[in-house]
Amino acid sequence: MGDFVYLGSAYGASRHTQNLASAAWVIYYPSGQLLVPRGICIGHFSNNMAEYIPIINLVFEAISHGNESLVVYLDSQLVVSQLNKIYHVRDPLLHLQFLRVRLLQRSFTFITFIHIPRLDKAFADFIANQALNWHINHSSP
Repeated sequence: MGDFVYLGSAYGASRHTQNLASAAWVIYYPSGQLLVPRGICIGHFSNNMAEYIPIINLVFEAISHGNESLVVYLDSQLVVSQLNKIYHVRDPLLHLQFLRVRLLQRSFTFITFIHIPRLDKAFADFIANQALNWHINHSSP
């Protein structure tokens, strides 16, 4: 993997009480400095779809920055298993998102997806919840 491996983390959050979901992703330079912190409200999505949207955005943004090697940390063990081809994606809508990730992966010389507990990626979690809070506080009733 060498010294030029970028690190990324993606997180999907949802507020069932408001029926809203958000997505957040962060990318770090190989040196550990923050390159990209992003968070957006994505509207009404299932939990599984809310997991794929930030991954797609993270991978796309890594490509746009010229990254060729990327380690992606995710808290969804199911999604990690799907992306690492251990489990199949059965839902047709999720399968389309899975295929988008697979297509984007072709731009990398090295990319891997690793499961980590939610607490270990608190910054992406914070950004996702900030995006939801902003949307809730700034949208009309």
